[in-house]
Amino acid sequence: MGPATPFPRGSGGKAGVSVALTFETLAKGDVIPFALTVTREEIEGYLAATGEDPARWTDAVPPLLLAAFMVGGLLARVPIPLEVMHTGQEIEAHRAVRPGEPLDVRITVAALSQRKGATIAQFEAEAFSGEESVFVARISVLAPPPAGGEA
Repeated sequence: MGPATPFPRGSGGKAGVSVALTFETLAKGDVIPFALTVTREEIEGYLAATGEDPARWTDAVPPLLLAAFMVGGLLARVPIPLEVMHTGQEIEAHRAVRPGEPLDVRITVAALSQRKGATIAQFEAEAFSGEESVFVARISVLAPPPAGGEA
């Protein structure tokens, strides 16, 4: 099953109508969709920065780079406070993603909870090539309580 057309919260089920999301207004089930293509030049920059062997990644996007770009896509669309801490991530590659392959990414708010004023959020980011799910990243973050005590 491929990516469903998301209907952002408050849209009344109508595509193209969206609600501006912030970290504070996220709700479980919210979906943040976007297109993503990782270029060969971006891969080369990543390999140069990490010191990985370029011969290993001639026909595939390094999974950690893809996961980072998916998180970057979330950050570009949902303002997240600077105090938020990345507390965990799991990745699951169903197959290699090729350089230049167009992907449709859906990031879903999988869980939200409050503890002593802190917010714990879990996101599931899934990348599709056409109807095929090719990559999943599960991301956990913690936002400490606002300054001055519990919220």
